[in-house]
Amino acid sequence: MIENFKLKVFRVVAELLNYRRAAEELHLTQPAVTSQIRSLEEGLGIALFDRIGRETSLTPAGVTLLQYVRQIEAIANDAIAALVPFGGQEGAELSIGASHTIAVYLLPKLLAQLLPQWPRLRVHLIGGSTNEVLQALTSHQIAIGLIEAPAHRPDLKIEAFGEDELVLIVRPDHRWGSKESVRAAELVQEPILLREVGSGMRQFVEEYLERNGILRQQLRTVVDLNSTEGIIAAVEAGLGVGFVPYMSIEKPLALGNVRTIQIENGPIQRQLSIVLLNGPDPRGPGGQLVDLVRAYKGGTLHAPSMVANRQDLISVVGMANTKTRNAKRRLAE
Repeated sequence: MIENFKLKVFRVVAELLNYRRAAEELHLTQPAVTSQIRSLEEGLGIALFDRIGRETSLTPAGVTLLQYVRQIEAIANDAIAALVPFGGQEGAELSIGASHTIAVYLLPKLLAQLLPQWPRLRVHLIGGSTNEVLQALTSHQIAIGLIEAPAHRPDLKIEAFGEDELVLIVRPDHRWGSKESVRAAELVQEPILLREVGSGMRQFVEEYLERNGILRQQLRTVVDLNSTEGIIAAVEAGLGVGFVPYMSIEKPLALGNVRTIQIENGPIQRQLSIVLLNGPDPRGPGGQLVDLVRAYKGGTLHAPSMVANRQDLISVVGMANTKTRNAKRRLAE
């Protein structure tokens, strides 16, 4: 990496605010990390960290320096990418921020196409809410953001690349298991599994129900869960019906553990967007990842009517895989 080593050590310590974890991240001893920070502070003639007991925090000077160091890191990665046509093999780093569903269910498939072309690439993934991803981007912690909720930020480039449907899932032996659709009013009759209060996914579901005359107080929300995987597991265990992103149930559908039910006046859809800083698109691996994401543009990940068997799922997954293969061919040309 062509980033100045002392600045890299500073950046990692500043982001983790923990010398032991920074040493593990950098594959150094903790005394070596401390020595690098002390040398940098002595060279600049100013303290960058406050150390009180076991707590570490940035001084105002440290906060300012971190902003510039993150920009230096981005420029260094651009330089590495620009040298690739000349045979440059220096390792690059790519920092990505993504909302939970994208980070778990979509991004790994895209990285599987990207990493073989950049064998020395090191990817840093920050997961979080839409607001957390946007904050990480504007503070230069990440180069690319992938979000699942609407965002209105004229200071950023926000580009939709698809939609994901929030689907109602039940166990196949549930009393609704043979139904094609249910009315919103019927949802008050069953224990319903949702994400925790305050999550964007729950907000989408509650807004849909309110548009159809159902107040949140009427729902039988016996269990709130803080993950999509928890909702799927709870539905499989027979604890109720639940709403989850369609892209999260590929395996449960294939195994026959759940099935989807259409909802009246649905579907509930979320826009998926890529977010970049204003200015030119990233180069090198970042630029190629952006191209892969854009290959999904216009696509909608949704539940076909009466998805009840493996063959229906194979058709949907096959279409997505075809898009990925086409994107890979374009990148290789």
